[in-house]
Amino acid sequence: MKLHVWLTWKNKVNIRNIPEYELARLREKAKEINGSPTDYENEYSTLLTRRLNHEPLQYIEEFVPFYTIQLKVDQRCLIPRPETEYLIELIKENTEPSKGILDIGTGSGCIALMMKVLFPDVEVSGIDISQEALSIAIENAQLNSIPVNFYQSDLLENVKTKSVDLIIANLPYIPQDNLDDLDKEVIDYEPLIALNGGVDGLEIISRLIQQIESNDLTNLTLCLEIDSTKSKQTLDLLADWKDVKLLKDLAERDRYVFATR
Repeated sequence: MKLHVWLTWKNKVNIRNIPEYELARLREKAKEINGSPTDYENEYSTLLTRRLNHEPLQYIEEFVPFYTIQLKVDQRCLIPRPETEYLIELIKENTEPSKGILDIGTGSGCIALMMKVLFPDVEVSGIDISQEALSIAIENAQLNSIPVNFYQSDLLENVKTKSVDLIIANLPYIPQDNLDDLDKEVIDYEPLIALNGGVDGLEIISRLIQQIESNDLTNLTLCLEIDSTKSKQTLDLLADWKDVKLLKDLAERDRYVFATR
């Protein structure tokens, strides 16, 4: 393929920074778009330019595997991370919900959908403050034919039911002043509302814990994905809870908190 025909000099230089496996995936996506295994130069050029502009590969490919399902992703939601996949495994091993499951900050719907797969007899609801995120979560439920309820709420403000024994929350936990330190592809493309955890990174997590306590929700397990540098402060927020456990991710970083009330 004659790259020099349709790539600018700048792009020809920068293409060296893209790993070959990414280039191969972009070529496959270009072939898929054009419906041809050979005549796909224009589509490949467009996709390559998007990647050179730091758009995440997952958004360009439009779909990502997550645990046992396939998810559509775009700029309406965060790209699901491996840490969240591992959270699913830990929930599977450490909880036995029977009444209801709430996934707070559902984003793409990845956690809520997997909860319904793992616990098919339990009612599952995914909640997000962002209507855009909810729209893609609904699309993913339809894509996978998984019956999950999705509705808009600022944490628990619009939640009426108390028939819940598992709350999962992968909420924004990056301190506001640290957002500028994130990779360019995150800052420029992923929704910062799903990352901004306020001044100390714990603003939204602490508000959720307060809401659970003030609503007198009991006999439940809370599962949090957290910033590994904020584990002690997170545990302090749960000082009045029972069976509080701090669990590590696959990189041996403090990443998850499980607690009962």
